[in-house]
Amino acid sequence: MQQLSITQKKWLKSIHLLAAGIWVTTGLTMFLLHFMRNELQTGDQLHLINKIIHFIDMKILVPSAIVSLLTGWIYSQFTKWGYFQHGWLIFKWIITLLIIILGTLYSGPWIAEMVRISGELGLTALSNTEYQWYDKSQTLMGICMNGTLILTIFISVFKPGKSKKKINK
Repeated sequence: MQQLSITQKKWLKSIHLLAAGIWVTTGLTMFLLHFMRNELQTGDQLHLINKIIHFIDMKILVPSAIVSLLTGWIYSQFTKWGYFQHGWLIFKWIITLLIIILGTLYSGPWIAEMVRISGELGLTALSNTEYQWYDKSQTLMGICMNGTLILTIFISVFKPGKSKKKINK
């Protein structure tokens, strides 16, 4: 298998880290936008907040997650790390795929429904049981996803279980 040059690895790692950083940052931004609801005075403002969250999700978070996945794949394919040689790397693959799948099947559609409901009901959406369910579910999902992504970053740095070379004395 062909290996990447040192310069290629540096470029790939930089892009991978940038994508992961954007992914985490946009997830945290989406979560923090929920706290602006206390200051909302109109239904248009609620609808706009939900549209902004949806925009960030679809136009920034999703592409950064895909870039992170693809650069991770290239890194595994063309470096000594491989796909399944280390437990911490297996964990990263599982978490990355799981979050992308859960986001696609649940989180994204929930956010889209919150946009729809707030567009139809305005500020009264905040007392609508369907909207409240999506909001609570999305908030919980966001906390779990962001927390796990942050944990994954630390695991990437510390690489638990990675064998240490014996030091000759």
